[in-house]
Amino acid sequence: MRARLLSTIARVYLRKPDLGEFLAVRHPDVASLGAAAWNELAFRTGLPPRLTTLNVELTSRCNVACSYCDVNRDLGRPATDLPLERLERLLDDTPGLTTLLPFQWGEPLLYPHLDEAIALATARGIRSYLTTNGTLLDAARFERLAAAGLTRLTVSLDGDESVHRERRGYGQAAILARLADARAVQQRDRLATALDISMVVDTDVADELGAFAARIAPLCDRVQFIPRMTDGVRASACREPSRGLMVVLSDGRVTTCCADVRGELALGHIDDATPRDLYRSDAWRALRERHRSGDLPAVCATCTECSVDGVSPRFS
Repeated sequence: MRARLLSTIARVYLRKPDLGEFLAVRHPDVASLGAAAWNELAFRTGLPPRLTTLNVELTSRCNVACSYCDVNRDLGRPATDLPLERLERLLDDTPGLTTLLPFQWGEPLLYPHLDEAIALATARGIRSYLTTNGTLLDAARFERLAAAGLTRLTVSLDGDESVHRERRGYGQAAILARLADARAVQQRDRLATALDISMVVDTDVADELGAFAARIAPLCDRVQFIPRMTDGVRASACREPSRGLMVVLSDGRVTTCCADVRGELALGHIDDATPRDLYRSDAWRALRERHRSGDLPAVCATCTECSVDGVSPRFS
């Protein structure tokens, strides 16, 4: 019933039919559905949204240098780790929190306290979703993350072997072998942690999506496609400032989404106030109003996504 409802919402209300499964993954119960409905109303009317999700960049360090990513190329801020005690304080200071995304621009499997970070969320009844480049993943690591209570692990890949190597500078075969080992352990031990694979897409690979999904599907529970972020001219307001999500960069600054890679929006710092108070602050209210009025900050005004048939934009 819930899946059918969310499929209808994606198809009829959002006009993004491919996002039905994504909504079902992110909103698995009545409480999260209610919060999402309230925040959609907030986006439409200007009411204050509810903070339900922390997207915490545990590290801004990465072990690779993908061609389309600013990390290790032009991040514009120091590569650093967020202290574990800071994460614990964030979780404790955010009543109503339902979801932790313990990653952003760095590679989270480099974070030395990742298992403990996931366990902190699990102990508080908070679901956790992690995305990795997969180079450091193996069956034992997957087992540890599952034991810590990780809800869902997503491995990011790019097309076939040649496309992946061209865009990321390293091959795909070793990652697929590691994925196969993790999948085997997941199925053998009936681990509750779901395993997904995502592909960031643009028009250059638009014709390869079906073949990619067919090849990868046996290794995971779900294949998803995400349009690549690109510079352009935004033609509409974005839901992100009202969607109930706050991004915490590894240096402690907070922002509204992954498009603000350098933290240019200056929406506050976690040492200045609790996440909930920051989310209710004048800076956040002003950002939401600027989206409502069309007077967008530079970071938002140039934020667009590649247009690929069958792959809906996320930031609209």
